[in-house]
Amino acid sequence: MFFKFFKKSKLPSDQIVFLHVPKTGGSTFVGLLKDSINISKEEQKKPSHIIDQIGNVQVKHIDFSTVERKFQFPELFGVQKDLTLPNNLKIFMLIRNPIDRMISEFNFQYHMLKGKDGNKNAAIISKLKPIPDSLKAYVNFKHTQNYQVKFLLGRKIADPSPVKPEEFNRVLSVIDDMTIHCGLTEDYSRFLSFFQSETGIKLKKKIIVRKKTPLELKLEVSQELKDEIIACNKYDQKLYEFVKNKLKEGSGAVNSNYKYNDDGGFVV
Repeated sequence: MFFKFFKKSKLPSDQIVFLHVPKTGGSTFVGLLKDSINISKEEQKKPSHIIDQIGNVQVKHIDFSTVERKFQFPELFGVQKDLTLPNNLKIFMLIRNPIDRMISEFNFQYHMLKGKDGNKNAAIISKLKPIPDSLKAYVNFKHTQNYQVKFLLGRKIADPSPVKPEEFNRVLSVIDDMTIHCGLTEDYSRFLSFFQSETGIKLKKKIIVRKKTPLELKLEVSQELKDEIIACNKYDQKLYEFVKNKLKEGSGAVNSNYKYNDDGGFVV
């Protein structure tokens, strides 16, 4: 099957795809692309979590058109054998330490989307009964666990079903076989540098952090709870370690002098 998902690019360069895993800093990256690439005023108005085409970069987010809110590109990590992609395709993705990501997601769902008040727009927390009133309670719902891996597998939002070992291994195999260029939220500069050097897209130096957790909501989390988060998210942790090891091996070597000066303060 020829992969028909991609629109024809208006630019004469290679086709590029960014897989937007929720709560990894993806909205900030997409916003940076919008600020760095010449697009129409109409496209500029589209929110960073919805816009799906920026120049020759396609962005694959959550599919907000359905209540399941699945990944827009589940076939990439699916079981089918006949998926073929263009040879010049370059795929990028950010993965996040599951501790930081879980803290960020809880704050976003509970406070910023007002899930604590029963707001249905908090699509994860509104499905949990009873609504958790603490990070610890949130972490212990199976619906919240291993969300990065579940998202890539095309699971519906707040899916309580556990990840199977063969599903996880398939995710790792696709990352290797498709040469998906992965970065870590905690090393944002490196990801931006690598993206810039691989695509030739010049990124602006000024970055507007989207969906940033207000400092007054920043949680102090005990080591015991951090250990519990890792234990409950073993596949997200393994994915994080997999990407971290690949970067150590030099598969994400940086050939650009791009520098984002606030890696340590990147709280989203």
